[in-house]
Amino acid sequence: MKKLILLISFLTLSWNTFSQTATTQPLKPSSPDTTEVCIPTPIAKEVAKDLLRYDGCLEEVKLLNAKIEKLESVSQVKSIMLEMHDEQDKNNAFIIQQLEAQVKLATKMSDDLHKELKGQKAKSFLWKAATFVGVITTSYLLITK
Repeated sequence: MKKLILLISFLTLSWNTFSQTATTQPLKPSSPDTTEVCIPTPIAKEVAKDLLRYDGCLEEVKLLNAKIEKLESVSQVKSIMLEMHDEQDKNNAFIIQQLEAQVKLATKMSDDLHKELKGQKAKSFLWKAATFVGVITTSYLLITK
């Protein structure tokens, strides 16, 4: 499609109605401020081709600049997401730290309770043993007297 459009534009520019007719005529000495230019037809065609290429290059630059802007916006979004993930990682690390502290505290409390329970069991055993010895001693003394 592009080749067809390019071919049509080249053919159109090569017709006499579109090309410069003043290329074969010399400048008139009576008009010193004229804008007519005398250049050969092949050079005029090359100039037309160059102008078409220039227009294409301008369009390509516009598209590339639009693409660059989109990529920059995507990059900004990605950097914002990375910052959010970093903040979330910090929050998760803080939560993990707090949970580890709670587990340590619960383990220490459990160990303290086990020690206290052993101590209570020992006291309870001593009270029971002393009561048993007291009952037996009292019974023996009552029976013997």
